[in-house]
Amino acid sequence: MATALITGASRGLGLALARALAERGWTLILDARGADALETARAELARQTQVVAIAGDVADAAHRAALAEAAQAQGGLDAVVNNASILGPSPQPNLLDYPLDVLENVYRANVIAPLGVLQAVRGSLKPGARIINVSSDAGVEAYPGWGGYGSSKAALEHLSAILAEENPDLKVYWVDPGDMRTQMQQAAFPGEDISDRPLPEESVPGFIELLTGERPQGRYQARALETILDAAEPGVNWLNLVLMVNDYAKAMNFMQEGLGLQIAEEWHEVGNGAMLEVGRATIEILDTQHVAEVDRVEVGKLKGDRVRLALGVGDLDFASERVQQAGAAAENVKVDTPWGHRNQRLAMPPDLPITALTLFQVMDEAEAVTP
Repeated sequence: MATALITGASRGLGLALARALAERGWTLILDARGADALETARAELARQTQVVAIAGDVADAAHRAALAEAAQAQGGLDAVVNNASILGPSPQPNLLDYPLDVLENVYRANVIAPLGVLQAVRGSLKPGARIINVSSDAGVEAYPGWGGYGSSKAALEHLSAILAEENPDLKVYWVDPGDMRTQMQQAAFPGEDISDRPLPEESVPGFIELLTGERPQGRYQARALETILDAAEPGVNWLNLVLMVNDYAKAMNFMQEGLGLQIAEEWHEVGNGAMLEVGRATIEILDTQHVAEVDRVEVGKLKGDRVRLALGVGDLDFASERVQQAGAAAENVKVDTPWGHRNQRLAMPPDLPITALTLFQVMDEAEAVTP
């Protein structure tokens, strides 16, 4: 049976992931600072699988040594999930007001401790073991007031990328689980209603894919992984309808309030864009400025198609040749996009109501699906 070490596993994402692995028969080594909550989690999960629970702080070297001893006793580790982290002050102060001693604690917990855990258990890592360092969009986006936590996650991301380069015999991932309805999220927004955030369980399938699939090392967004089908299979595995709108806010209000669709991704760097979940497909709402940027990347000139069909494929060369044989016409050569795809724009055959087609293949280290 596979064995996983999960830190911060007494609640939230760590517990949700532990439950999913317990259902699959994994042996679990769990850690959390709160002994009572950890024991409650252990007792629940022990009904399904073998569980070792060790309460303590991953920032403490002696505690990390205890985790390493447990890993050795279980015959080694197939996975380590560095999930434990701390937010810092709540509400979050601006950087010029950030207490430096507190910032040191945030870095110690969010950057140094995950590496310390890996150093402690390195002798127990099995060949090809999966390492997941749980990150955040705050590690790549500059959110005012999030300088402490966000910069610590940015450091963790770069640390993870170097670990991946230095350890090709392992599978190292750094993963953004997305906003979740957790205690930490509530602490980040004191007094606010966060009931609209997804439960941690909605991010778990992406983690399971990384722990059990064959994804290349790199950065991923957990909930995007849920909808990306195996790109190794030829043919279409993703439908995305792209709509250009004049009034982005009005269109988004209709999609969210009228149709009840949930946002999967948003982009506001160049114009505005959003991807909305529609079961096994997605709809993107893009303003004219964002459409112009996508046209620039894919075609090299402004097209301004108001409706475009985008299809994710497992083999772009195969799919492109096939649709051209069926009457489509290439508008540009295949291009590698800044959002981690290899794309080609084609004109659909005459007389079809949708005239523009984009074929895209998710490349090895794609972070998410963007337009």
